[in-house]
Order: sequence, then C-alpha cells, then structure tokens
Amino acid sequence: MSALKLCVILKAGVAGPGERRFLRAVGEDARFDLAVVTACPAPEPSLPAIWRGWIAAETRLFPAPDDLPPDVPPLRNFAPDLAEGCDVVVDFSMSRAAENCAPAARFGLWRLSTYDEASGLTEARLRSPVTEVALTCRTEEGEATIATARFDTKFMASRNAAFAREKSVLLLLRELVRLTRDGALPVPVPAPATLPAPRGVDLADYACALTWELAMRVVRRIEAKRGKRPGMFFLRLSHGPLAGIDPTSGVDLMPPGNTYWADPFLLEHDGVTYLFYEDFDYATHHGHLSVGRLDGMRMDPIGPVMQMPHHLSFPYVFRWNGEVWMIPETHQAKRIELWRATDFPLGWERAAVGFEGVEASDTVVFEHAGQWWLATNIANDSFGDFGSELHLFAIDDPMMTNPQPHPLNPVVLDATTARNGGRIFAENGRLYRASQDNSNGVYGYGLNLMEITELSMTGYSERRVRHITPDAMPGIMGMHHMDAGGGYTVMDLRRSFTGQHTSGRGKDQHATAHEDGHEDEPGDRDLYQRQAQSNF
Repeated sequence: MSALKLCVILKAGVAGPGERRFLRAVGEDARFDLAVVTACPAPEPSLPAIWRGWIAAETRLFPAPDDLPPDVPPLRNFAPDLAEGCDVVVDFSMSRAAENCAPAARFGLWRLSTYDEASGLTEARLRSPVTEVALTCRTEEGEATIATARFDTKFMASRNAAFAREKSVLLLLRELVRLTRDGALPVPVPAPATLPAPRGVDLADYACALTWELAMRVVRRIEAKRGKRPGMFFLRLSHGPLAGIDPTSGVDLMPPGNTYWADPFLLEHDGVTYLFYEDFDYATHHGHLSVGRLDGMRMDPIGPVMQMPHHLSFPYVFRWNGEVWMIPETHQAKRIELWRATDFPLGWERAAVGFEGVEASDTVVFEHAGQWWLATNIANDSFGDFGSELHLFAIDDPMMTNPQPHPLNPVVLDATTARNGGRIFAENGRLYRASQDNSNGVYGYGLNLMEITELSMTGYSERRVRHITPDAMPGIMGMHHMDAGGGYTVMDLRRSFTGQHTSGRGKDQHATAHEDGHEDEPGDRDLYQRQAQSNF
C-alpha cells in the first residue's frame, strides 16, 4: 500500500522522549506520511493529589534520562476533522476529545496503555515482575487490543512510567509497519490484566520500600568497592544436551579474587573442549575474555583471550569454513566485530566490523535453510536497555556482508524472552534459541529455551519450551547464559545478595587454588555492569 498517512495527537503540546522518538522515526521513514501533528488539553487527573505531588518531586530529584533533541514538528490547532483522510490517528493525549477523531481515520485511533496517567506506578509499588503494555485500536466497531509487550519493572515509580512509555513506542512502530505491509488491522489479542490505580493510602508503603531500596544500593556500592563481589556470577559445569540441562546439579567453577565469571561458551577443538567466558573485574568495572581447558569436571584456566579499554563479554565462538571465529560483545565500542582464530585458543585477529554506531549486545550468527542470519539485542531508548528487544538481520555470511533488517524489528519485544542467553542451534530438525528472562527486577533472573517456529523476512515467531528460574535454588538469585559442547553443558548462576553462593545440590570446585576469603555480602551488578539492563 502507499505511505500510511498519520495524525499524531500530543498531550497539551508536550512531547516526551517516547513521543519524540516516534515522531523522528516516522518522519524519516518513507512508509509513513506524517500529515498532522496536533495537541489536546490534558485530561482531568485521575491520580490522588498526594501521588501527583510525589511523582512530580521524584521526577525532579531523579530525572529519567533523555538523550533525544527537543525538536517537534509544528503543531496545528486541534479539531476532530483534522483526521479526515488519515489512515491512523496516534493518540498520546489519552483525552476524550481525541476519541472523536477515531471514526475519521481509516484504521481508527491507536493508543498505548503506557500513556495513561497511572500506568507503571502500580507495577513499581507492587514490585510486579513485569510491566505489561497494550496497544489498542478504537474504531466505530469498538476498541480492541492489537499487540502487547512486557518490560522489566523499575523499582522507582516515576522511572518505571518513563521507561515503559519510551520503550512502548517500538511496539507502536512495529505494528504500523505491519499495517503498511498487510493493509489490514492485526488480529485482536488478549488484553493484559488491568491493575488498580494507586490510592493515597498506598503511598506510605511505597515510600518506605523506595527509601530502603535506595539505601541498599548505596550499601552495595560500598561493598563492591571493598571487594565483596556482590551478586557474583559463577559457572556450573555438567554433562548432557542443552535441552536437558539441570541447573541444580554439576560442579561449580568459582572465580578468584575480586572477579566473577559469566557468559560461558564451549568449543571442542582437536579432541579438547575449551571454555570461553567473560572475566569481570569489580575494581575496573570492565570485563575481558578468558579461556580454560576442561579436564574431566575440572577447568584449567589458560589465560586472557581478549582485553580492550572497553568492556567485553559474550565470547560467542563458532566454526565456519573450517576455521574458528568469535563475535564478542562490544557494545561500548558501538559496533559488532568478527574475530578469526590465528593461534587457537589465545591468538585472534579482527576480520570484519559491522553495524558501526549501533549499540548491540549478545550477538549470534547462524545458518538456516541456506540463509545466514544475525540476531542481536539493541538499545533503542535513553535508558540503555538491552533486555527487551531482539533484532534480526539477514546477512550473506558471518562477515556481516549486506545486512538486511527484518521489516518487523524488533521481532521480539519482551523482557522475559528477548535477550540472547547463548547460541542459536538446530537439534532433531528444530531450531532453538537460548534467551534470558530479565524480569523480577533482576538482570539475569532466569533462562529460556525458545523454539523458533517461523523464520523468514516476512515473519518471526517462537515459543518457549523450557523456563529455568532460581525459585527452587536456595542462595541463587538468577542465571542468564547456557551452552553445550564436547558432551558438556555449562551455565552461569548468580549468587544471592544474601546467603551462600550455591544451592547445596552442586559440589563446589575451585577452578584455581586461590581462595578469596570474603563473606557473601549484598550487592547489585546493575550498578556497575555496563551491559546490564538498568533497573533504576
């Protein structure tokens, strides 16, 4: 179909980061015609006055990040007939007056639930595992939910609302692209559960919980500087296929000193199985890449593989054309790099660079049905969140030649499944993706095994066939990566802020003879790990 003609309604003429991100995106995309930008007066407040005052103060004291220029197109005076001849009315105002425009637009009036005044506040107050988002369409026939998304809940109410609003415009953009392709509205989907708006009496409990959380974050910073390894990741090694990995059994490989180990990848080479991993230094707040050799259920560290001035993690190693290759996570350098092994396992040379200027994390490439694909997690927001968006690109080869973005990027918009947690692999004729569950306010709360059921440049779908959480593992608060190779399986686990590092069902085995001698102390990796999804 021809360019989709849009009418956009702002609330009281104010454009936050989400609205500006949306306006910029549609203004630069030939598939859209930004015909009208107007404003409606703000609707009558629905929040109790005490909550409105608190949120205003919280926003002043802890302003949400905003990395976008303040420019917006010129505004036209609002009138219901402005939508005449438009295909879609996008309403950020949530006002009753805007609803009068719905019958004039060919595909109705679209709204995001995040722009309701109370959206995101109750989720933060209740510490909901996720904040659910609904995209609705109002036509003459009624209103229906046409798409949903889920984002990790920030502990601070004002930030949770700001974060969800900015991220949710990606859902809006994706479904508008789908509309340009299909020429018809998406099939309605079930709406998320509606949460009650916060009451005045709820503020006291929220204020106490917020004060406690802020105090604990200060404590965790102090403990990290003292070398206490808060929220430490370590590795658990076992045997078997990845689909059957047992997080409660195996041998624990413990990092030495003021470090942690995460993002393990296995590769069998000349009859030996090697373990590559992120080696994070709490003192520098940077990770580098290291490798060890597996000997039975023991790892003998060999040494550093790659060290840079910026943070490195996720050493994705794979074979192609008879050689060994690696794509490390280099999002701080704002590019994706492909490295070739020249003297395996320690010698590497950079072979290709792609996606210059893009902050991409946890990138994997894979071949399926004769087509190479690149799957990565990109931060499209002011918060630097890599945990909610999975982006897919068709490529000619692992050198990232001729990348073609999937028309429906991000193909997954869900904090519980989007971020890669390992490689994409085929088994018994089926294609699987290891992914992270970044819900419950924890970076790396759990792991998923996703079966990819549709993969083409016209569609993408997957279903979760396994979900691993730390609920039955005392002393463990999360896990966020798993891999298999050489008959082994390996995963990283995250030690709880309090208690012991292991559930008691796996035997400890120090990978080196060094004992750190520190007691387990509270901490939060999100405070200093550059790649982590911000929960603040």
